[in-house]
Amino acid sequence: KSVLSRAAQCPFFLHPVFREEGHFMIISQFQAPNYFLLAFLEDYRMDPARAQPLLTVSIFDDYAEEKGLTLVRCDIINRGIEDDEGYKICQSLLDDYGNENEFRTVHMFNKKPDAFDVDEFVKEKEMRWKS
Repeated sequence: KSVLSRAAQCPFFLHPVFREEGHFMIISQFQAPNYFLLAFLEDYRMDPARAQPLLTVSIFDDYAEEKGLTLVRCDIINRGIEDDEGYKICQSLLDDYGNENEFRTVHMFNKKPDAFDVDEFVKEKEMRWKS
């Protein structure tokens, strides 16, 4: 539940994807009631309405209160993302919104963008990505 309520407050976030030749950025956008659409940041910058999703993350919280169970589905819908990258992106997204410390960065990105340090953020994410 906290992931969905936080996502409703702060619907956008960045997800760097690291490869041998460097990295590229993906932006996630939360769509109520329980979906995230993720696209290349550059495509989104050019035209948000036409940016093609690379993957989607759906959160099914039907049993969250009754049984303490939430199901997550990640669909890779574009060949630009490998399966292992999709898994890492999905896990990172859930951590970013579900973990109190990580969510501070999401909150800053959405509510105080001038204070958000992209370079420092990418360095931190790269250490986690490669571990």
